[in-house]
Amino acid sequence: MAVPIEFVARGSRSNPTEALRQYANHRLSFALRRFAHRVRRVTVRLVDENGPRRGVDSRCSITTELVGGRQFFVEATTAWPFAAITAAARRMAEMLRRNAGPHKTRRTEFEGAPTKGWDGDLQAS
Repeated sequence: MAVPIEFVARGSRSNPTEALRQYANHRLSFALRRFAHRVRRVTVRLVDENGPRRGVDSRCSITTELVGGRQFFVEATTAWPFAAITAAARRMAEMLRRNAGPHKTRRTEFEGAPTKGWDGDLQAS
């Protein structure tokens, strides 16, 4: 993916930061490849909130800036940093999919029903 990804990691874990960076790059390129033409920049923040105490404490937040200036923000918290990256990337892809553009609504048969018959005459009942 040719979109610049800024990666910020805080906290101490046994997993090296470079492995997390590569994993985040892989996950985001997979999740956002449909929207690569619209994405200007992606920022990934990974925080280990409890430090070495473990628990549900790895929080990944992703901010995506689009070409038009809109920004989207998602976050996910799990026990493991790789799972947090995966969950946040999935949420960002879903958010971008929902906000991809104007949604077209289907017309029902009652909307815009003609008041005249097909030949232009009023129908007699």
